[in-house]
This record gives sequence, C-alpha cells and structure tokens, in this order.
Amino acid sequence: MDNVIFRHDPGFDAEDLVKQLGPRLVQTSGQNFAIAKHKDDPADCSDRTEYFDWHSDGLYHPQPPRFVLLHCLQVGSGEVKTELASVAELIAKISTRSLRTLIDLHSTYIGHGGCFAHPIFRNNEMLLASRGYISPRPDLPLADNPSNRDIATAMSELYGLLDENAHTYEWSAGTTLIFDQYRYLHRRNPDNSAIGGNARSSTIDKDRKLVRMWFN
Repeated sequence: MDNVIFRHDPGFDAEDLVKQLGPRLVQTSGQNFAIAKHKDDPADCSDRTEYFDWHSDGLYHPQPPRFVLLHCLQVGSGEVKTELASVAELIAKISTRSLRTLIDLHSTYIGHGGCFAHPIFRNNEMLLASRGYISPRPDLPLADNPSNRDIATAMSELYGLLDENAHTYEWSAGTTLIFDQYRYLHRRNPDNSAIGGNARSSTIDKDRKLVRMWFN
C-alpha cells in the first residue's frame, strides 16, 4: 500500500534513528520512543496486547504525529497482529451522506489528563480516537448539526468499512512497519473473536515487545 513500509530491519537502532530524525521526532508519553509491551495496568491501551479498536496515535498532541513507526523486538506467540485500513479506500466506498456527516464531526480523545478534539475528516485525511466521544464540530451553525441518528448511521458505516478493508501485518523479530497515520487507521487484532471490542475474550501475550516511535 502507498505510504506504508513493511520490511525486515535487523540492524534497527532506535537511539540512532532519534538522532537522525532530530526536530521531526514527536515524543510519546514524554519519551523519544516507547517499548510497547503488555502491562497489567489497563490505563494505557498502548501498553497492552489484547484487542484495541481502530484509532490514531498521539491525539493528546495539538498536532498529532504524521508517521508511526513500530519495530518488533520480540514476536511472542505471533498471534497479536497489526492491521491498517486505507482512508482513500474508505472515502471511495462510504456513502455520500455518511461522508458529509463525518466531515461535520469531531472525535474527542480522553486520556493523558484531558480531552483532546480533532476533526475526523479533513482534506481527505482522518484522525479517530480510540476512546472518548463523537460530537459535531463546534464551529457549525446549529441548523447544520447532524442528528444523533445521522451520526450513529455514519459511524456504523465507517466501522463496517474499516473492518471489511483491514490489511493484516504479521510480526516477526526484526520487522519494521512505518505508515502515514493520517492516511491509515490502525488496530491491534489478536483474534477474530475480539472484533467489536470484546477485549476480555482476546489473546494476551506478555512476551510480545515493540518499539513505538512517532515523527513528522
């Protein structure tokens, strides 16, 4: 897929890449990069390995990072896969009415000590919170606010298309995935039984370990 790199990169050096990126680097939770591995504390969904629905990273930044890099240090059981869905594919398939509704909506992320709102669609690009709420853009005149039914219909169609157009990436030690997260949403999907967000039935892999890095 365009704007996606998936390759075997056994010589990956996170500290060296930090130096190369310089001011392009965007910190994740106050660090240059994070080691994403399963932790018992469920407060941060990034530090888990069970199912985590479609989302964008770093929404607590006023301008979320453009690119996400994930590098596999330990694959663990290999059951926990990363999936991407192309925004261009979604726009091509979604109904005109639902697209118009989504353009009028904000996705508000709750976490990291606050609430952070971003337009869902802008300039054929997309950002979506993993947890929080959906609401009309605050700059809309009251008469132009979509109804609750319109919002529910549009979001249902959106998630259906995301699920139908998922591209799966299976990890092995030393592989690196880089993607433009304004053009691709991603999710963590260990097994199909978890679709719909039922994380309680989903695989947990405490041996899986990834480097997570953001940049512009």
